[in-house]
Amino acid sequence: MTTGGGQRVLFVADSLDIGGAERVLLGIAAGLVERGHQVTVACSAGGALAADAVGFGVAVRVVGRRLAKRRVDADFADGLARLIAADRPDVVHSHMFASTAAAALALLRCRVPLVVHEHSEAVWRDSAARRVAFAAYADSAAVIAVSAAIKRRLIDVDGVAGEKVHLLPNTLPARYRPLRHVALLRPRGPSVGVVARLQPEKGVAVFLRAAAKIRRSLPDARFTVIGDGPQRAALERLAADLAVPVSFLGFRPDAAALMASLDLLIVPSFTEGTPLVVLEAGAAGVPVVASRVGGIPEQVRHGLEALLVPSGDDTALADRSLRILLDPAFGAKLATAAQQRLHKRADPETGVITLEALYHRLSQPPPSARSLSRRDRT
Repeated sequence: MTTGGGQRVLFVADSLDIGGAERVLLGIAAGLVERGHQVTVACSAGGALAADAVGFGVAVRVVGRRLAKRRVDADFADGLARLIAADRPDVVHSHMFASTAAAALALLRCRVPLVVHEHSEAVWRDSAARRVAFAAYADSAAVIAVSAAIKRRLIDVDGVAGEKVHLLPNTLPARYRPLRHVALLRPRGPSVGVVARLQPEKGVAVFLRAAAKIRRSLPDARFTVIGDGPQRAALERLAADLAVPVSFLGFRPDAAALMASLDLLIVPSFTEGTPLVVLEAGAAGVPVVASRVGGIPEQVRHGLEALLVPSGDDTALADRSLRILLDPAFGAKLATAAQQRLHKRADPETGVITLEALYHRLSQPPPSARSLSRRDRT
């Protein structure tokens, strides 16, 4: 339990759909509740993780009229402002672009500190979105970066003061346990998969082109895509055009458990923060081939815990994948090293304690206000 009494923390999320940022948020929220804090998640729409949040003792409030994603939503901001006025949290902590925009607007008339959590490299943002983000950074009390690469971007590109930016890499939740599952049907050959939202920046099309090359050497190989999104139909057409046998499973709450059935996980992203899927592969003992982007090289080192490739290079992706698939002992060595590195470096309790201390500092009145209060009492 925390000392000095619990705090009232309001997390703001676009939704509680299944995704990396949402799961990180939920893990932190659960850890804060265990340490005696009162945590509410406000979102524009619910999602599959809402029931998990309630089970962890986290309150969930839907304050929007529709899902807000990568846009400014006035209804979301208005609903959030009403919730803040009613609940009076000690700190507001936003995750994802739409929730950060809404939180910054909602707090224009309140003196509640805002913490902005940056989960991605945000390469999709156009000039209008960047202006919104700049304004939110300027109004925030602190900005969390999940990788050193994102921290550099915030300071060097976005102009956020260095003392305002705090590095807090993602970790698996303290209660992390893959759900029980019915294993993927084992093909005659190796099983290779991707776990990702089906959006352009996740590079699943690159995975499919690499899969076609892998099958030239391993015709019995089978491929699985776990996740859903706007690109699904286009990716299914591409798989058919390439004559690659791919099972598209859609969103699965047991995705981390299904991953344990794979012989190889591929992370072909063009941009990333510190993806949970890499940590989950380490926990499951599954070898990884991933793009050398964002915080991935901070999670796993090339040739030691994984094999890394330039993003967008399907030939390199296929070659590195075959290096593992044709030498399972080498893949097992990488996976074991990744598992050991995970146990040494990824302590979820440390992240929760770090945020707890940050919230406490931000919610304290400035020294001048404390001095004035003491004079008023004498």
